[in-house]
Amino acid sequence: MAVAARYINRELILVLVSVTAVLLTVTVGGRFISYLQDAALGKYAADSIIRILYLRLPGFLQLLLPFGWSLAILLTLGRLHAESEFVVLRGGGVGPGRVLRWLLMPAMVVAVLVGCFSLLLAPDFDRRLTEFLAEEQENSEFSLLTPGIFHIYFRGQRVTYADAISETGDSLEGVFLAELKGDSAPMTVRAETGEQRVDPVTGTRYLVLTNGHRYLGRAGHPDYQVVSFGRLQQRLEEGTRTREPGIETISTAELRNRGDAESMAELHFRLALPLVVLIGGLVSVGVARTKPRDGRFARLVPGLGLFVAYYAAIIFNRNAISDGLLPAAFGIWLVHGAFLAIGWLLLRASNQPARV
Repeated sequence: MAVAARYINRELILVLVSVTAVLLTVTVGGRFISYLQDAALGKYAADSIIRILYLRLPGFLQLLLPFGWSLAILLTLGRLHAESEFVVLRGGGVGPGRVLRWLLMPAMVVAVLVGCFSLLLAPDFDRRLTEFLAEEQENSEFSLLTPGIFHIYFRGQRVTYADAISETGDSLEGVFLAELKGDSAPMTVRAETGEQRVDPVTGTRYLVLTNGHRYLGRAGHPDYQVVSFGRLQQRLEEGTRTREPGIETISTAELRNRGDAESMAELHFRLALPLVVLIGGLVSVGVARTKPRDGRFARLVPGLGLFVAYYAAIIFNRNAISDGLLPAAFGIWLVHGAFLAIGWLLLRASNQPARV
């Protein structure tokens, strides 16, 4: 039986790694395209995309691993049933209970790994990501400009353009700047060169322009002004902007100390993810048995449907706890108990003789 246990666990781990790798590739690929578009629009520096994706990895994996584990169980056990290998095992006295004991060790390893992501790594990486994005936002649009592309800021109130950026990245060539704020007169500036200056006291950033023209007002109106300048300072932002970190960036230990509804909801959600591996795996073992002549994918849809329902119920209860509609000690644990009972009933049903 030890040979059979190693055989099942080896195939299960291979399927888990393959499924998780595919899901992670799709997720990261989609995010990469989105961040690449944002970088083209000047929201991020192009060389910051890889760092952003790296800091998002623990958050991705804490959600993908439980799903990949349940899917791996459905695919592995579904193949054993479809190809009658499980019939041979059952003839040797192997039932669903024995299979559960075989799967317990890899399930615990995956659950501990997910727990490390959800309780330790993901909050820390989310905090670092928030700080990194705040630093990116504090950089002026000057440092995020892509030559030859118009960049729009503040919901269309400012447009910035540059023909080129120096190799050192500290000066612009062929600068165009346009501002339209409410009912105030539109202002446009065209200059040969520009560079950034930061006020050491207030933190306000300025774009220092040289050799250009400043146009204020609407062309054709009596108050239209054209001013030539040798040097002009144009304020880019009104000082350092701070960004309030979200609840997902708070460490698990601090969440326990806070005790408010939102913190308890986030804490129970982080604790729920490792349990999803164990309870979701139990449900998948109970669902995986196929009828005679069915293919290995016959139970894939109902198995994934139960997993999605499990995760959706956790999200619903987390939101209910955060809004104060459910007590923290009651909400998510009821979901775990309900699906644990469902998994146990499905496991008992799978141990009954199959109906042709």
